[in-house]
Amino acid sequence: MRADVAIVGGGIVGSSIAYHLARTGRAGDVVVVERDPTYEHAATPRSNGGIRRLFSLPENIEMASHGLAFYRDFADEMAVDGERAEIEFRSQGYLFISDAGGAAQMEENFALQERMGVEVELLTPGALAARFPSVSPRGVDLAVLSEHDAWIDPHAALMGFRRKARSLGARYVTGEVIGLDADSVAVRAARLRDGTTVTADTFVNACGAWCAALGAMVGLDIPVEPMSRESCFFTCADPIEPLPLIKTETDLAFRPEGAGYAGGVPDWSEPAGWNFDISPTWFEEVVWPALARRIPAMERVRLERSWRGHYARSALDYSPILGRWEGGLENLVLANGFSGHGIMHAPATGRGIAELIVDGDWQTLDLSCFSYRRIREGRPYRERGIV
Repeated sequence: MRADVAIVGGGIVGSSIAYHLARTGRAGDVVVVERDPTYEHAATPRSNGGIRRLFSLPENIEMASHGLAFYRDFADEMAVDGERAEIEFRSQGYLFISDAGGAAQMEENFALQERMGVEVELLTPGALAARFPSVSPRGVDLAVLSEHDAWIDPHAALMGFRRKARSLGARYVTGEVIGLDADSVAVRAARLRDGTTVTADTFVNACGAWCAALGAMVGLDIPVEPMSRESCFFTCADPIEPLPLIKTETDLAFRPEGAGYAGGVPDWSEPAGWNFDISPTWFEEVVWPALARRIPAMERVRLERSWRGHYARSALDYSPILGRWEGGLENLVLANGFSGHGIMHAPATGRGIAELIVDGDWQTLDLSCFSYRRIREGRPYRERGIV
């Protein structure tokens, strides 16, 4: 099988790249190799689908700003044959809460966000209690509200990207890459388990938490590892005013979802690796107490279900790795290590990688700060404050 561009990984990042390449009309034949078109274990369908601009790195703010605007118009822009691509875009805001001594960093981040045009509001504990009566100000130093940030149905967005990319000519191939053939200059082919060989001028690694294994096939060390995170859906017996997505320095993160709420508290002691097993006690012993401390009405909650997904955690600095394999086989392009930010950054990543491949360099937004060079040189480029 011959292609001009072969993308390995058809999740939301890979499918965004496929869509943005196809829409240029200048990328040639685009092939996406996806191991499991049901996406049973993929990260995207298991995520909370948040899009927020509360970052400390300017590039992350710009990428998320583009993502927010992109998803706002997604249903119409990604329509195929008159059928809108509904993703349940819900602009209900993000609320970051400093409750572990990080107020100074939160203020610094707030100032940058405001300068970059993000509609943000700094809330004292008193102002927080007035705005959201159900949220306890106890132990809170400061909070930041970005009330126009949003969340989406992540699985619907993935399917929307995939369907639109295919309508524009991108081909999706079901198969597992078991080897990459390369010489001293470039990657030449991907070998699939069923015996198919895909040759291309450019290869893109968009394998999410599986990206390191693909890189290792050609001697590329990608310091990205799967981080298992348990999430849950729960309901509350007492009425609560409409809430934004709440994220605290003490690691509680949840948002409204239908008749209940979705979220949890990550277990940072969880070793890197694949783990889909649900803990029988994590919600009761960790999540429930954290919810009740911050939202006293959530003393009376009921766990409905739990699940696990995996962040593609970038071990150096939790920031993505984007661009060509500089100093190596430069026809291998990386879009890896989003560390939980893949959905919100997928539109900007797709646009940027497409520009890099078609035009030869970053065009709309310079993302060279996330290049592989910093990995090779051990130069972290890391978010400060809540990540």
